[in-house]
Amino acid sequence: MDTLLVGLSEPEEGLLKVQDEPDLEIALPQVFTQPPLVQLQRGKLPHVELVVARLHQATTSRNGTNGLGADYQALVNEFQPLFAWAIACWDFLLSTEGCRFVLRSQDEQLTHRGDYRVVTDRDFSRLLHRIFRQDVLAFAQRPLEQSLAGYLRTHFWDAVVEAYRRLEDPPDPAQRKLSPYSYLRCIPYQFLNAFHHERVMLRIHQLPPLHAKALSLYFLNFLTLPATADRMHLSVDSTEDTLRRSLLTLLVEDRLVYCLLRQIERY
Repeated sequence: MDTLLVGLSEPEEGLLKVQDEPDLEIALPQVFTQPPLVQLQRGKLPHVELVVARLHQATTSRNGTNGLGADYQALVNEFQPLFAWAIACWDFLLSTEGCRFVLRSQDEQLTHRGDYRVVTDRDFSRLLHRIFRQDVLAFAQRPLEQSLAGYLRTHFWDAVVEAYRRLEDPPDPAQRKLSPYSYLRCIPYQFLNAFHHERVMLRIHQLPPLHAKALSLYFLNFLTLPATADRMHLSVDSTEDTLRRSLLTLLVEDRLVYCLLRQIERY
């Protein structure tokens, strides 16, 4: 066991042991391995491609995909092993891609501070069904593909990962991408501590109007730099310079407000 040592004022007296330093026990992040896709379908539905063609014809005649009916449910039942495998990949996806967030409903926002909530396994299951439905309908329009099973084996998981990655994009494209801290994100941002919130709001409104607007749009409303510039009717360079000068003023005159604003960039 390593020890923490400190020298005395008189070297000839040697070293004094202050306390034992415990061994470090750092738990490294666990990375899950994706299980192999052993079985794709149950093999109980004959003529899968005929069912797909019939489903495509029905959805085309209805000019939509709502109410897909018994044919679609039969396909879902047939490919239950694929769904089971994809659900088993949930831990793997989390460990390789990280968590994602979705916007809460308006009712949820009334009882929760953050406007966003983490994506759960139930959300992931709905995403799997959405990708499966899209792949089935896309396969029906590709006559050169040999089988639905082959098409799903090639496209399904890649489409799931791509859809999961897109969840980092907020509903408003003018806002910055969602981050691992986005469960704290409110629009406009509301500080949890009332003292902090009042101090920041008061200090911002004491700045020149142009500076106050730039800080509000960029930090408190999470707009990207180009979107902030567009709202201010300025060039990106001019907006960036305005933000820089505003922050410099706060850094000199009110460091707490400066730090509180800068931390929002992580959200």
